Amino acid sequence: MPKKSKSNKALQAKFQNKLKQKFVKAEHHKALKARVVALEKEFKALRKMLEGGARKASPASKRRTTKKPVARKPAASQAGAKTNNLQMIKGIGAVIEKKLLEYGVNSYAQIAAWSDAEVEDFSQRLNFKGRIEREGWVDQAKQLLAG
Repeated sequence: MPKKSKSNKALQAKFQNKLKQKFVKAEHHKALKARVVALEKEFKALRKMLEGGARKASPASKRRTTKKPVARKPAASQAGAKTNNLQMIKGIGAVIEKKLLEYGVNSYAQIAAWSDAEVEDFSQRLNFKGRIEREGWVDQAKQLLAG
């Protein structure tokens, strides 16, 4: 009788492990193939829209978009106001200054003239709940205007 190098149970366990590994790989490949098919369909739809001149967004891009607040133009009396370094106001850094400039705010006079409603409006636009009041931007702007 020939010698058995490994028992039947050990061979069966090894065989089962190999089968499981191949099954997991096969399932992974199936999932990847399904994703590729879905992306190809979306790509074809986008190409068709571009060729047809349609402007409708795909469902995937609709999820990623966020609404930006509409920028108001500064009032005519404030449009000619001198441009100031808004970073002199404590709490306004380079990023916030850039956003304020995009909204047409470029001087201490404009910030000093903000009403409570405008403070609330800019708090929402800049995603700062109560920060403008807490840091006293309006008061700081008035002090900087006074000299």
